Amino acid sequence: MIYFIKGLFFNNLSIKVMALILSVICWFYIYNARIDPPREINIPLIIETPSQIISRAEKDGEVIRDIKVKLEYPRGASSDLNGLVCRYKIKTVTEQLDKPQLRIVELTASDFNLKQGMTIKQFIPDNKIQVLLMREIVKPMKVKTEGAVKGMPPKGYRVVNIVADPTEVSVRGPKNILDKYNEITTSKVDVTNANIDLSREVKIEPLENVVLLTDERIVMKVFIDEDFTEEVRTVKINLLIPPDFPHFPIQIKPQEKALKFKGPASKIKELKPAHINLFVNVGELCPNPAEVKPPMTFAPKLELRFTSDEFAGIELAEPLEQIKLEILPMPVPAPSETTPEKPPEQSPSSPK
Repeated sequence: MIYFIKGLFFNNLSIKVMALILSVICWFYIYNARIDPPREINIPLIIETPSQIISRAEKDGEVIRDIKVKLEYPRGASSDLNGLVCRYKIKTVTEQLDKPQLRIVELTASDFNLKQGMTIKQFIPDNKIQVLLMREIVKPMKVKTEGAVKGMPPKGYRVVNIVADPTEVSVRGPKNILDKYNEITTSKVDVTNANIDLSREVKIEPLENVVLLTDERIVMKVFIDEDFTEEVRTVKINLLIPPDFPHFPIQIKPQEKALKFKGPASKIKELKPAHINLFVNVGELCPNPAEVKPPMTFAPKLELRFTSDEFAGIELAEPLEQIKLEILPMPVPAPSETTPEKPPEQSPSSPK
């Protein structure tokens, strides 16, 4: 019995080992060559066009970037699915394409880079797609600053100005798209809780098939300042008189004005009447002093200057009004009043 069992395993051992190896090889071959049922997959679509022509693929009015098919492939080929591409080439375009041109394209299996053993069983829903051909142009466009921020600065602050650097960029894209725009929109700068100036790099907002021609950075500079407020200051009106102006009396009405100023709240708070020079330039009214012949009446416009540069940014909320100015003649001195001399009193004579 022992010899029988031993012979069962060891008799013709080399033949048995070879038979085992061949059976394993056959099993692996049959397993990997087995075809699974067709499977729905999306395969990327690439439309190749001549120079200066770009395209957009559509299906039922919607832009598509993939083709959906039912694909049959060997079980071992599943790792090759990621490399599949549908590549369709537009060979010739004879038109100028000032307007987009629509073509109907029928795809075939030869447009796919299928691996050995792969078969397209069905296009879903069919193999027809619409390809819109457009002429490509280069166009300089202004970088849009309006609406280029989001959020709000803290209370008491506001965005006073937005500047793009550069202010203009060159882009490449479809003529029918770029003809609709004169400005390019960028991503927004967040100014939430910002109380200082900001400088941020931004990207252009996507436009269909539109790209920047260079790798130039677009920087959006956002200037933030305090909120404006308005307050009234009553200011005396001064006269600016040239040294060689005749010394005639000058009278103005009114002699002071209530002015409404607007500007950053902190600067308005510090502004006092002593910091404001409100005046009339008499020399501009009468450039030639020799021609001054009183009485003369003028309606000059007031001028305003601040005594310090620290109040830069403050301005008048309302325009300055004209006032009345009169140059009067010199007053005539009144005659002096003298009392008549009384005759000397005579002493009464003594009776003779």
